[in-house]
Parts: sequence; structure tokens; C-alpha cells
Amino acid sequence: MFVKKAALFLLLATGYRAVSAQEQFTEGVITYHITITGRVPTDAGEPALTETKSGKLTIYIKDDNIRQDILLEDGYSHSRISNYTTGKEIILQTVNTLKYAIEVNLKDYRKKNAAYYNAAFEPGQGQKQWGNYELKEGRLRYRDGSSFSFYYLDTYELRHPEIFERTPEIRNIPALYDLPMSNGFNTRFELEQISPEPVSLAVFRVPEGYRIISRKEYDKLMK
Repeated sequence: MFVKKAALFLLLATGYRAVSAQEQFTEGVITYHITITGRVPTDAGEPALTETKSGKLTIYIKDDNIRQDILLEDGYSHSRISNYTTGKEIILQTVNTLKYAIEVNLKDYRKKNAAYYNAAFEPGQGQKQWGNYELKEGRLRYRDGSSFSFYYLDTYELRHPEIFERTPEIRNIPALYDLPMSNGFNTRFELEQISPEPVSLAVFRVPEGYRIISRKEYDKLMK
């Protein structure tokens, strides 16, 4: 259940842009390997146990249409279909075999993640090799004093970097980073593949069998 609670820079806070992006990534597929680890509560006197799960995040991009699919090895799945032209997003959720397509406003996500905007970017000294590419290290310092470290690939530039909640103004592609979760677990994202390729618009349609409802309607059903 901890997965459900999990559910990616402005240089010196003045308008950072991709340092050396060579190409706009407007259509294609990006995949990440996910590893979730954390300590599982045990009875007093029992040795601590560590739980690990792995999975994949697949991101489909076609201009202003973006779909994100998370699938873990235990069968848990979560999908988000965003349309930045209409400003709407659909979350695909299955509850007791009932399939819901929950419609939300993308502006709500910006409000929710407001603390991650207008951050100060600090270039790091570290570098990592990823295939034929070189990943660069960076750190964001948020206005509340907290920070977020990551490696990124500057070969491509994203039109909608806000799909990555911790780096909503970084137009380069986050390649390696850790997200701490509220329950003490940690989720690591490792870039697996980038494929500039045609993506069918059918990918961004709500699948058959899903009932489209608002967030308020969904919340009422869950009470």
C-alpha cells in the first residue's frame, strides 16, 4: 500500500534554461526502471526487515499529450493521461474491479507542487556515463531551504518538464534520482531508454470500460 502514497531549474532562481540541449523531445517514449525500498514494521524484538519492489515508468509524449504508466512487479499500476492544450488530466484507477477515469485540472498540480518552482540550480561536479551519453549532476535548492540532487541528460529538451514534480522547470531530462516517500520508503528512478519515435494518438484516449468522473465524484465514492 505504500506505493499508493508515492503515487521530474532556474539558475540562481532567475530563469534557467537547458544548458546544451540539442533537440526538442516532442514525440517518443521515455522509460525508467523503478526500485522502491524501505523498512517494514516488525514486532518488538524482531529483526528489521527491508522490502524491495521494482517496476517501470513509461512516458509517452506527442506534442502537448503525455501519458505516464507505472507498473510494478506485484501488479500495481497507475496511469495518468495529460493534455496540456485543454489543461485536463485523466487518472486511470481500478477499485474493486470498477474502472474509473478521474478528470482533474492540471492547474491543481501546479498549486500542489508550488514549493518546487523558482528553485536555485547548482551544477554539480559528478558525471556518469549512460550508453553513449554523459549524464551531468545537478542540485536544486528550494525556497524552503531543502534541496534535491539528481543527474540529467542535456541532449534533449522537454516542452513540459512539469511532468517531473521535483524538477518542474528543468527542461533537460532527469536521468537518475531518488524520491523519499512519506512512509519512510524511497523510490529510485533510473533512465532506461529514450526513443524518439511516432506515437499514436490512440495512446492518449481513455480505454473502453472506464467511467469518466470528476475528482469530487470519485472522492465521494471512496467515503
